[in-house]
Amino acid sequence: MSPARERIDALIAAARRVADPRDVLGHEARRALPAVTGLSPEGVALALERCLEVSPSETELEALCASVAPAPAAHVLLSANVFVAAHRAVALALAASEHVLVRPSRREPQFAELLARGAPGLFQLVTELEPRPGDHVYAYGRDETLAALEARMPAGVVLHGHGTGFSIALAGAATDPAMVAERLALDIALFDQRGCLSPRALLVVGAPAAPYAQALASALTELEQRVPVGGLSPEERAAVTSYRDSMTFSAEVLAAGSGFVSFEDACERLLIAPVGRNCHVAACSDPLALLQGQRDALTSVGLAGEGAWRDALAAALPGARLTAIGTLQTPPFDGPVDRRGR
Repeated sequence: MSPARERIDALIAAARRVADPRDVLGHEARRALPAVTGLSPEGVALALERCLEVSPSETELEALCASVAPAPAAHVLLSANVFVAAHRAVALALAASEHVLVRPSRREPQFAELLARGAPGLFQLVTELEPRPGDHVYAYGRDETLAALEARMPAGVVLHGHGTGFSIALAGAATDPAMVAERLALDIALFDQRGCLSPRALLVVGAPAAPYAQALASALTELEQRVPVGGLSPEERAAVTSYRDSMTFSAEVLAAGSGFVSFEDACERLLIAPVGRNCHVAACSDPLALLQGQRDALTSVGLAGEGAWRDALAAALPGARLTAIGTLQTPPFDGPVDRRGR
């Protein structure tokens, strides 16, 4: 086994401890993470259960190692939006170098600290990134954050930046609205929709939007009884209010627990709902035309009954992952989640 694989295996072993509610690290994760992530305790537990990659296949691990180039040192700047993303980010850095320095998000340092405690000496937690020429930096965050980071990095440092993004879902006319809604509701609820893999719109091809919107509103309402929404920031609440108010004039709006589902049949442009378990459902005949304007922001497309569009979507959106609705938040552990590049 290569040294890189040994390092990644050690990290996965630490992640397994954090995922296990019976382990001291798993217990602490469930106690501490709700406060720093803004998620409900049930939301944290759901993310640990479904989204923390603790059993990747050999094929996935080989692909992950092949997705990075060797580096003298690898530096990681983490985002707070999806706490389990630290696991994949650190794994990529460990595949590139034995010298890994990680700067956790100041809003959510807890998960990286738990991984470090589970694998002592595997990587170093730092308060500032100080890369040298030839080093690689894996950075996650808003586009503005990445631009500022790039501007102040020394010449010769290689930046792998992963910025703002979102996902959408696409359903065909032959699909069952209730089935689509049940699976899509889970994708939406994870991380309260803050991640770059979180779906923010559903396009329905060849069928009215209303049955899908009604089913999704019901599914989100039911899921919230089991997995409550966490706290939204004042900015997030303001965005939800503004979007919902605007939709009352241009579309139909349904209550969906603490969030909402808007829908329309005469869709001329892709509308993106704000975070907080909200979704816009639009009927359309040509999804490619709608998606072109957002192609740089799309990280993933979830499909249900629209296999006929797969090849066209892959050609038009080469940086987006194509997967099944219900698995948008659980991509293979085969490299960066975000394949768009910068």
